[in-house]
Amino acid sequence: MESTFGGVIPILPTPFTPRGAVDHEGFIRVIDAAITAGVHGVSMFGLASEYYKLADLERDLLAQRLVGHVAKRCKAIVSIVPHATQLAVAEAIRAAEYGADALMLMPPFFLGTPIADIVRHIRAVASAVSIPVIVQYAPLQTGRVIDAATFAKLCGELPNISHVKVDLVPSGPTISALNANGVSSLVGYMGLHLPEDFTRGTSGVMPTVSIAPAMVKLWNLLGKDEEEAKQLHARILPFLNFTMQSVEFLIACEKELLVEAGVLTSAFCREPAYALDATQRIELQWLRERLGDLLVQR
Repeated sequence: MESTFGGVIPILPTPFTPRGAVDHEGFIRVIDAAITAGVHGVSMFGLASEYYKLADLERDLLAQRLVGHVAKRCKAIVSIVPHATQLAVAEAIRAAEYGADALMLMPPFFLGTPIADIVRHIRAVASAVSIPVIVQYAPLQTGRVIDAATFAKLCGELPNISHVKVDLVPSGPTISALNANGVSSLVGYMGLHLPEDFTRGTSGVMPTVSIAPAMVKLWNLLGKDEEEAKQLHARILPFLNFTMQSVEFLIACEKELLVEAGVLTSAFCREPAYALDATQRIELQWLRERLGDLLVQR
């Protein structure tokens, strides 16, 4: 399948009310804030979406709202996260019926799923739909290592597997290996090494919403003005390093930043969650002020 996805595609957070219910109005505002920042797509139910804290019905409703509200203004990507292949296939079919532009598939990993079973799972889900499928590869979080040749074989068998999302540090060697095997990639981990990853051939980056304006500006510079792109990346790198201390830490920072921007009214995270202490809040505020309009505004 010809590569149709690229650029900046942030992972959306799941907003909650102060009492812990899903804040659907806040979710709509987050989508609008991302699109206003000029992103090329938005994706829901990544690790930074707290998908593992959502009921099945909540995920289903959010997927419908995502596709309906994006309304083709950019790409709408829905992640498929069930570990049971039967459930993942059913969820993928529903997301395609809702009108998702693509799926992002988190392969099963609980209790050390064998690689052969992971491959069968990917085949089953991708073959159940005709829309593009992005396979999420997060070996540090899942403990499952898959080589580029395996991904290349899957892409050869199922042309709608369009990309592998690389959630890994260092990401560069994996991106180069995928590229050498004819596999397109997107990079996660907030684009910590995006200029290098771009040079190695990645098609796009999947950060959080708060940093989307900076990432859009950076992406537009890459390939045009390497020096200016690297200078901009160096400016935002302290923010990326600070927020990426862990997934739960990133989620806590992201929601605080979106509240500061007036996009969300609550930074609530369902427990277990990371609670920022006073020193971390001061540092986050300093980084926010330093970046100014490079961070999302309502």
